[in-house]
Amino acid sequence: MKSRCPIALLLFPCVLALAALAQTSPDDRFKADILLVVAHPDDDTAVSSYLSRAVFDQHKRVGVVYCTRGDSGPNSTGRERAKALGLVREIEGRRAMSRLEITNVWFLDGRDTASQDVLLSLATWPSASVLEQVVRIIRLTRPEVVFTWLPSSVAGENHGDHQAAGVIATEAFDLSGDPNAFPSQLASPIRQFESAFEGLSPWQPHKLYFFTDAFDTAFFKGKGPEYNGSDTSPSRKVSYLELAAQSAAAYYTQLPDPLIGKRIEAGDNSEIGTMQKAGYLPEPVRLWLGKSHLKGTITGDVFEGVSGVPIPFTAPEGAKVEPPEGVEVEFGGPFGFYRNFWRAHQLKSLETLRPEIAVQPRDLLTIPVVIKNSSSLAVTVQVSSELPAAWALAAPVPSISIAPHDQATVLVRAIVPPQLSNHFAEIKINAQSMGKTLFRDSIFAQVSAYVAGQVR
Repeated sequence: MKSRCPIALLLFPCVLALAALAQTSPDDRFKADILLVVAHPDDDTAVSSYLSRAVFDQHKRVGVVYCTRGDSGPNSTGRERAKALGLVREIEGRRAMSRLEITNVWFLDGRDTASQDVLLSLATWPSASVLEQVVRIIRLTRPEVVFTWLPSSVAGENHGDHQAAGVIATEAFDLSGDPNAFPSQLASPIRQFESAFEGLSPWQPHKLYFFTDAFDTAFFKGKGPEYNGSDTSPSRKVSYLELAAQSAAAYYTQLPDPLIGKRIEAGDNSEIGTMQKAGYLPEPVRLWLGKSHLKGTITGDVFEGVSGVPIPFTAPEGAKVEPPEGVEVEFGGPFGFYRNFWRAHQLKSLETLRPEIAVQPRDLLTIPVVIKNSSSLAVTVQVSSELPAAWALAAPVPSISIAPHDQATVLVRAIVPPQLSNHFAEIKINAQSMGKTLFRDSIFAQVSAYVAGQVR
């Protein structure tokens, strides 16, 4: 009989490798105190003066996730477009982060989508794939704090991709600690060359903060901490704003003039104001505490109460959906989506936000109104609008008959006046049936030359 020792000896290294694999601790090279989840390279500039503070003087570890490569925008410095531009912007993003000594940077496969509709971005990315990737990165990096865009329709911050990043980051914040979410990420490999099971562990982040580049960020006051970029870094002897500007200067393709970036890199701080006028480097950086699983104050420091000790998974209670009765009317599109999203993810502080949008002169603002008939009888509903001066309906809104247990969407199309305005116009929407008011709500629009999602 032949000896089996050679086979056993061959298997022995594999057994040792699998044993070592089962006992290995998470790789500390990827550990993050803060994980920033944004849509495009350059979105980081909205909080980079705070990140410079966190990295250089608080010695925090930061990871950055770009959900797209920003490849559908223009190019201020060269002829590259589309996928080639995506490669350029990935390089710019890595260079920008390296100037803040941030090296753990990921670019996901979301598709850069120029629109004002978060639902369009979520459909185009596609959101399920990007969500799985963000959950994986949270489990890999184990952040205490997650930063992301405000998931809301706010004038000036109506880029669908920005909001999609906020939606995805919020969902990932609630899912990454759930052992039932994406279980193949958590399964332990059982073979040496396993390519399906990932060996990660659930991770519950401690806090979720939102930020925005709305026209006016005053509504963030009192909702979280704020940090002045004009403060001087004790370690670098310059302001945090200057450190952030050195980082943002890497984005040649997205600045109004690439010479702005070159001058800042050469030490010309007079160009920081030009960069701020272009929408970069807000001052101060204002944060909104969206969720926290720790005790502490709303406006306290980002790391108030954070001990670095893992916390148990906290499942969101979600919204309690009552069985519908009779006829229900609500906004459709992103306006209706957000109200349901906030309730589902227990973002109670966001429920006070009103639906806003920036529109260009002579544009067409379309407001979807969803009517659900849960009764056993057909109903006729009349949707009407009250428009401010200089606004007009593109066409009358006819009455609509809805069969029992059916629903329909009515589109209210308003023509935007030709004049720019710094004030909000209130578009009031009403719905009535048989003399009874079923719905009365408003959309607030600002007529602006800049509309997020169309110019970036």
